[in-house]
Amino acid sequence: MNGIRNIFIAVLLITLGFALIGGGLLWIDSNRTHVVVLGAGDKDGESYQLASAIARLAQKYDPQLRIIVAETGGSGQNNRMLQHNLLQLGTIQADTRAAPNVRLVTSLFPDAFQLLARNDSGIASVADLRGKTIALPPRTSGQYRSFLFLLRHYGLALRDVRLVSMSSRAAVWAISHGAVDALFRVRAPGNRELKQAIASGRVRIVPIPHARALKLAQPALEEGVIPAGSYRGAPPVPAEDLPVPVVRRLLVSTTAVDPDIIERITRLLYDYRLELSEMSPLGGFLAAPAELAGIALPLHEGARRYYERDQPTFLQENAEVIALYLTILAGAVSLLLRLNARRQKARVDAYVRELIGIYNEAVLDEQPREEHYRDRMMEIFARVLKDAEDDNINTSGFEFLSFAWDELNDAIIDIIQEKKRKLNTAPAAKSSAAMQEGLAS
Repeated sequence: MNGIRNIFIAVLLITLGFALIGGGLLWIDSNRTHVVVLGAGDKDGESYQLASAIARLAQKYDPQLRIIVAETGGSGQNNRMLQHNLLQLGTIQADTRAAPNVRLVTSLFPDAFQLLARNDSGIASVADLRGKTIALPPRTSGQYRSFLFLLRHYGLALRDVRLVSMSSRAAVWAISHGAVDALFRVRAPGNRELKQAIASGRVRIVPIPHARALKLAQPALEEGVIPAGSYRGAPPVPAEDLPVPVVRRLLVSTTAVDPDIIERITRLLYDYRLELSEMSPLGGFLAAPAELAGIALPLHEGARRYYERDQPTFLQENAEVIALYLTILAGAVSLLLRLNARRQKARVDAYVRELIGIYNEAVLDEQPREEHYRDRMMEIFARVLKDAEDDNINTSGFEFLSFAWDELNDAIIDIIQEKKRKLNTAPAAKSSAAMQEGLAS
């Protein structure tokens, strides 16, 4: 009998030990900071502004979830960076061909196709763009591809127009000063940059009909309007509702991102939707979960958990009891965290030495190998992101490395550009010297 009792006690102690260890690991994971990088396009765009508001919302209501908003080249670049795990979240247009591992989190707001033309350009429709100069976003953006799609519908080819890629600010300056005939953007009506261009009095909005026909070739497009008075109230600009195609701006992630993280982000968006709309008016356009059924992208598992939530989980129901048991491990966890901090600092120092080594190599390199150094810097950036995600680098270490990476990357670019200028001017200088020598003889 005593033997059976001893076996029972041993099994009970072993079971309790495993439960405590599992609970302790769960407590550690739930209390560590998760770093998520969100690619949000141009810093002056609505997507970046709304993404920044989402990051502030996370900082306020979920301090263990740190969202870093990154400026990118638009939907196309976001799509590629998501595919290579350089981003955990990204904003893309719904008409972007997403990578196989990309999943939908939610629909943020509708974007409108907007074509602005100078009053003296003779442009009254898309068909009038033949022979004209048009300012477009970077080639990596979904907006660029949307414009090419629009051209094809109206029977125009690339050879029929002159396209110039430039930032929003540069495009506004260019059209206001006559450097281009028109500019195209996929932006929410009332966009601040476009409003500046229209305020010059030299620019008008060109209607883009045929949205229903365009939808036959691109189902993500919808019929929409730029409402009268979107850019000025008196006199109203536009004077009446202008028909344009609209496309939704989506928040997406990938299958590589933990569903628990995506569920927390989705909960933030919807549980604090009112506050989000106060931070950024576009937050008020957040789609209701029922509206997401019409989007071709499959839902991320984490977002699905939130949308299909019915009953509280086992952990939610027993949170107080579990927390009571986990307090037993508080002392051991504190020791582990201190040891982990030392390891994280050593890793940060190693990265700094590696960055400085690349910079020194670029200084001594006689050839301006821009692609070589860009690839090496991006490879380091990817490793830093992975270490931050795996908690091998803490938040302060990640921020320090981000700053160091930006500064050294800019410095390397400056060095390479200077070497290119010297290489380009050297032949000209030699030719001038030879000419003078010939004249002297």
